[in-house]
Amino acid sequence: MGRRKPTRTRRPRQDRELERTPGDLFPPGTIIQILTDSTAQAHTTALAQGMAHPPALTALRAGRVIAVAHTRPLYTGTDAHKGIEDLSLLAAAAAADCVVLSWETCDTKIACGIPLDAPNPALNVLIAGEDGQYMHAEFPYTAHPIGGHTRTGLQGFRPQWHTPIQSTNSPVLEPVQRAMEQSFTHRAAVAPSGLDATVVWMQGLGYTVNLIDARPPAEAE
Repeated sequence: MGRRKPTRTRRPRQDRELERTPGDLFPPGTIIQILTDSTAQAHTTALAQGMAHPPALTALRAGRVIAVAHTRPLYTGTDAHKGIEDLSLLAAAAAADCVVLSWETCDTKIACGIPLDAPNPALNVLIAGEDGQYMHAEFPYTAHPIGGHTRTGLQGFRPQWHTPIQSTNSPVLEPVQRAMEQSFTHRAAVAPSGLDATVVWMQGLGYTVNLIDARPPAEAE
């Protein structure tokens, strides 16, 4: 009888970089982690078509996601500034006590006519409370070209995420800063119009708005 050859257990290569996602920055299962990974996935899908994730705002109240809005079609310059700033209308109408803003650095700067210091792409997530405090997480990435046909006819890309950069209360792009601030300071002026009316008005302007949980706090408990 022949002798059996000894088997060897293959060990995974230790030098292979683990694939991480932006949501890994936050505790797993939290709303912020889920929203961040959802935003990263949306941007990955857009990049595959040669596009970018548009600026967006998520309005939260008492730990619940009330509604989400993405910007309307924007013209370069002042129109883009206003289009991003007016995302705050949704948060003000929802009486949000927390907002999550997201945008892509290069795409937003180009739309707003802001000079690019360096063409370093990054996805951004900003979490702000009504107390004026906010945390900004920047997720830089390298865009690798991918093959195949895209429905847009543009070159598609795949993001390779790098180490995130996290800061507190640091300056951000002006229209994003104004959207954050007006989400809370304009509450008294916008809230009386009602959330439903504000959503209809924003949709009429071209914003993509989704109501998630618009129940009053007493009903949600």
